[in-house]
Amino acid sequence: MRSRTYLPVLASALGLAGALATAFLLYHAADTALESASKARLSGAGESIVGLVAPRALTSPSLLTLAEANALEDAYLLDPEWKVVAAARGAPTGGRVNLLRVDATRLERAFAGKSSVGPAYGVGTALVFTGYFALRSPSGEVTHVLALEAGQAFVGASHRRLERAMAGAFGLAVLSALALAMLAAGMARAERQREVSVVRVARSEALARIAASAAHEVRNPLAVIRGTVELMQGRSAARLSPRDQADLGDILTEVERLRRLTEDLLDLSADRPLSLARLELAPLLEDAARRTECAFPEILVRCELAAGLTVNADAGRLSQVILNLLANAAQAQREGAVSLQASQVDAHAIITLRDSGPGVPAAVQARLFDPLVTSKAQGTGLGLAISRRLVERLGGTLRWVPTQTPGATFELRLPLESGVT
Repeated sequence: MRSRTYLPVLASALGLAGALATAFLLYHAADTALESASKARLSGAGESIVGLVAPRALTSPSLLTLAEANALEDAYLLDPEWKVVAAARGAPTGGRVNLLRVDATRLERAFAGKSSVGPAYGVGTALVFTGYFALRSPSGEVTHVLALEAGQAFVGASHRRLERAMAGAFGLAVLSALALAMLAAGMARAERQREVSVVRVARSEALARIAASAAHEVRNPLAVIRGTVELMQGRSAARLSPRDQADLGDILTEVERLRRLTEDLLDLSADRPLSLARLELAPLLEDAARRTECAFPEILVRCELAAGLTVNADAGRLSQVILNLLANAAQAQREGAVSLQASQVDAHAIITLRDSGPGVPAAVQARLFDPLVTSKAQGTGLGLAISRRLVERLGGTLRWVPTQTPGATFELRLPLESGVT
């Protein structure tokens, strides 16, 4: 009888021990995943900078901006003699770098052309990472090394959140084995979600590096082609037939299309500065509607725009978003009326766009705003991803709204300018 009495206690104890062991293993796996994500983020930041910026552009002020934007402890540029050419914080320029703050072996490998990211030391349970990235001259010679240091601000918050979650898990484990088992199951699901998030972060950073490299390689040849064609038009205008002039115009049109694509790639790879200003929505939306009707003669954009809605936004970027949404609607619907509405809800302007096309396929609904996801045969899969990113940078949101009616509905929400009610 006594043994039977102790069986539930033993079972609870075993369940408690198993739950604690499971929680510990989950913590270790999550910690490893967070460390991998931090290294991937730092590597992506360094490689994007190296791919887009020349060494002479990396001054102390620009490095400080870079460090603040990426929550880095420090960023500094070294020449082959290990002298500090420019630094965001801490490191005095003009002299040799303090050897106590660098990994000499990895730094030598960087000057030999092999960039790397790795842990430097620990602060509590959080690791501080350093990255060394080789910068090359046009001839391919390594001329400088960009050093990035990522400390508590970069990696510590995630570790602290993880520690708090685990402390709560152990506290609940003490209350009951059953509660711990349920918590362990919940943490297992959270771990799977974290792993998916890590994969998405790595994929996004890889896409960003590819986009930046492609934009960099394509932009210069496009400028040469445009300049050459325009020069031909100017020098040979009198000798060119109307058909030749039209052919050259077609070339320039395609060059402009490719130029806009490189701008989209740059928007995907990095956040270019915004030119924010007080902006009334109705004229911008009316202009976008007019331009869409010119580009798609079979489409009518029916506007219902509340007057006086004013936001703080970049007019060019916001117009780019609206034009992209209208173009998607026009391409999906092909003919007929598209609805464009603007209204006020609380302290926000709500822009709603509806078409009566085939709608969003179920297979892409969950990933509609992911880069390179598209349901169009000729689509790039960049438009909606870039549009959402731009809207979020303006402090707003962009979402697809499921409806029971045919077609697709998108809602763009922006905060109204202060003082507008």
